[in-house]
Amino acid sequence: MNEPDVDGEMLSATFEQAMNGVGPDLGPLVVASARRGRSIRRRRRLTVAASVAAVAALAVGGSVALRPDGGTPPSTAAASSALPTPAKQFPQPLQKSDDGAEHLSPGSGANKEMVALTGHAAVLTLARALPPGHTSGYSGYSSLVGWTGPEMTNVAVRARLLYDDGTGPADVSVQVDGGIGALYRPGSYPPGPGKDPFVLGYDDHFSCDKVNVNGQYRYCSGSVLPDGSHLLLTERAIGDVLTRNVTLLRPDNTKVTVSAYNTAEVAGQAKANTIRDGLPLTLDQLKSAAMAAGFQEWITPEEATRAEQAIRPFHDDTPGRNMPSGAGSTTPVPSAPSPSGYGGR
Repeated sequence: MNEPDVDGEMLSATFEQAMNGVGPDLGPLVVASARRGRSIRRRRRLTVAASVAAVAALAVGGSVALRPDGGTPPSTAAASSALPTPAKQFPQPLQKSDDGAEHLSPGSGANKEMVALTGHAAVLTLARALPPGHTSGYSGYSSLVGWTGPEMTNVAVRARLLYDDGTGPADVSVQVDGGIGALYRPGSYPPGPGKDPFVLGYDDHFSCDKVNVNGQYRYCSGSVLPDGSHLLLTERAIGDVLTRNVTLLRPDNTKVTVSAYNTAEVAGQAKANTIRDGLPLTLDQLKSAAMAAGFQEWITPEEATRAEQAIRPFHDDTPGRNMPSGAGSTTPVPSAPSPSGYGGR
């Protein structure tokens, strides 16, 4: 009766035939016994199935309970390949000293109530013009220059910061050259022997046919904006080093250059090192920063004070400032900046 292929009804009929006329009528007993047998077999099959399911559920359930992510554990080989790849390690940018307040250069003539744009103020304008993110590592300097004569009547500023959108820091710089637009002429005036160093060609700085003649940039775009501004956008990649640069020459003769690098100064290293993969800022975002209204040659003393209070710590990057004692120094007069931007990388 324990065999699964035995039919209870056939067994009942056989018993009835065998016992016909012998003793009491056992048919009802046999039928009931057969039914009970079928019931027992069903319960046994259900019990076995339920036991197997319970064991399987227990096994799976135990594994899940041991895994905090709630997933099914892979095989040993799969587990080793599924482990997270360690993040690529980059050196940290050099932390420079805080040099406090900058020397203010008062204006004269029409700017006698003003002071020259400071490194602090240039950094503050740059930080506000970038997309939301964390900024640090502020540095820079400001100087008076004479682009068209011996009179130091124009302002040149170099400033930079570290920008991090959460994916790692990038070095971002700005250089502001007030009045330099007066040196530009239509066409090409490449530098060289016998050339006037104070005459610059628009094509040499804003035409990709000239700027990218050797194909050093993987992207180059030069244009003239509706207000007459000249604009150049470039991107350069050498190995894992990436640079994006935007140069804007405004109708007021002020030239603003904003650049982003995935390299920076690192402690103990003579050259800049790669500090991240790629860059968090696009050329369009750098263009928006270069067009910020705050990059003006002259600002009010109050604006200079507010910038000094907002931008801390700040390192004075004036060329020659950290030269050995007795080495001598001169007032820095920046040369006409190339499309590669501040830092010459």
